[in-house]
Order: sequence, then C-alpha cells, then structure tokens
Amino acid sequence: MSDSTLRERRRSGGKRSSSRPPAAGRAVTAGALARARTRRLFLLPLTALLVALTVVPFVYTLVLSFTNMAPTEASLRFVGLSNYAELVGSREFWSAVRVTAVFTVSAVAIEFVVAMAVAVALTRVTRGAPLLRALFLLPLAAAPVASLFNWRLMFNSSFGLINYVLGVLGLPQPDWGADAGMPLLSLIIVDTWQWTPFVLVILVGGMSAIPADVYEAASVDGSGSWSTFWHVTFPLLRPFVLVALLFRGIDALKTFDSIQVLTGGGPGTSTTTLNYFAFREGISFLNFGRASAAAMLLLLVAILLARLLLRWLRPSKEEAR
Repeated sequence: MSDSTLRERRRSGGKRSSSRPPAAGRAVTAGALARARTRRLFLLPLTALLVALTVVPFVYTLVLSFTNMAPTEASLRFVGLSNYAELVGSREFWSAVRVTAVFTVSAVAIEFVVAMAVAVALTRVTRGAPLLRALFLLPLAAAPVASLFNWRLMFNSSFGLINYVLGVLGLPQPDWGADAGMPLLSLIIVDTWQWTPFVLVILVGGMSAIPADVYEAASVDGSGSWSTFWHVTFPLLRPFVLVALLFRGIDALKTFDSIQVLTGGGPGTSTTTLNYFAFREGISFLNFGRASAAAMLLLLVAILLARLLLRWLRPSKEEAR
C-alpha cells in the first residue's frame, strides 16, 4: 500500500471520526438537559412551599412595618419609617435589646462551654459512653411546655425544690420571680438545661470525625492535653463550632416559650426580649405595624450576629493552607 493511499485513508478516517463526536455530544447534552428539567420539575413543589412559608410572610411583614396597621386605626396608611423611629426612641425597646443581648450571650456561652467539656470527657470514656450520651440527650426528648411547667414549680420561692436544696446546703434562698436579676437567671438556667445537649451532639460528631493519627502525632511531639486541645482539636472543630453557635445564637434570639411560661416577660420588662417585645406589640397591644418593625429589627440583629460569628470562626489563610 502506497503512502498516498495511507494518507487518504487517514484523512477520510479523521473526517469520519471528527464528524461523530458532535453528534454524540449533542445526544449527551440533550440527555443532560432532560435530566435537569426533570430535577427542576420535582423541586418545583418544594420551592413553591418554601416561598409560601418564608418569602411571602417576610414580604408581608416588611410591608406592614411601614404602615399604621392596627384595629384602632380608621384606615390603613403608609407611615414610612415612623414605626422604626418610635421604636428607636422608646425606652422599652432598648431595654428589650439589652435583655436580648444578656440572655443570648450568657446562655449560648454557658451551653458551649459545658457541651465542650462534656464532649471532651465523653471521648475519653471507654465504658458506658452510649448510655451517657443517651442520658445527656434526655432534655431534648422532653416535651418543652411540660418541662417548663416543672421548672416553674421548682423555681417557686415557697415550696420549690431548688430553694429547698439551697436551704439544706445553708445557702441563700432567693425569690426567683421577684429578686433583681433572678428571673433572667432562671431563664438562662432553663435554656442551658434544654439546649446544651443540642450543642453536645454537634461537638461529639465533630470530635469523632477527627482522625486518631492526628492525636498520635501530637503525642509524639510531646504536646500536653491543653496544648493538644487548643492547637489540634479546636482548629479542626471550628466548622462544627460555627454551626453550633450559629444555630443556637439565632434560636436564642427567638426564645419565646420559656419566657411565656416562666416569667411572662416580667417583672416589668426585666425578661422581655426583642422577640417577646414584638409579640406583646402585636398580640397584646394589637399594634401590628410596630410589631412588624420590631420583627424586622430582630431579623437585622440575627443577620449581624451571623456575620460576626462567620468572621470570628472563619479560618485564616495560613490555617486554610
């Protein structure tokens, strides 16, 4: 066979081979598009449900915050930023901001520290670890309202269990519903009992995902327990810590049931958070426009908190490398 014939066959073969991939590529592209349309079709009901449950109420609340919506008003009017200006200028609003900050920071910090200590202890337990984990998760399994009424009985200053134990130990027996700072402290105690297991689950899951050879290498290098935790465990746990603090921080901002059952926002406004303040404005006083503005400001606080946590717990460039 001559060289010219081989060259012609190569050219013709090259043409035939070059003409096939586009057709195959078009078939693959058509199949991928069909699968993408099918996925979008299946996601459409869920997307519509999420829009109906989140976007529509948000837009409605935002619009109400710029109106004078209330049963006492003769007509619905657009008032601009008047509701926001009234809130910023009111003493009750800033009291609610202070209570919200104290409650959220204190409760979440205590929950994180306790959960971290328990998680580290559980990783070192060899016997009965599953049973201990189940016992620590019991507060999450309890019915919230029923457990809150039990706490209300225990905090009773006359016949409550807590004051009885304090009296047996020779400690002061405060009036948990009236003494200065005690109502807010009772809310922090209950929130810590109720939600520390949630943080514990996240941290234990993160610790179980850390490879054992990392600790072996740290031990070989002569690292102590505290140094290993601070330079090995905590950096590797940082994504889990972010999730735990973010979820608990936002959830603490929205706390309502424990305030309603234990203190009712009182005495006075000493336990009225921003969320409970919005509830009072809308349900008790029927001032829906002002309540919507308070809800929007609470959302702004939640966004700022999330931003601060993301900036604080985001790994640096050196750690990312």
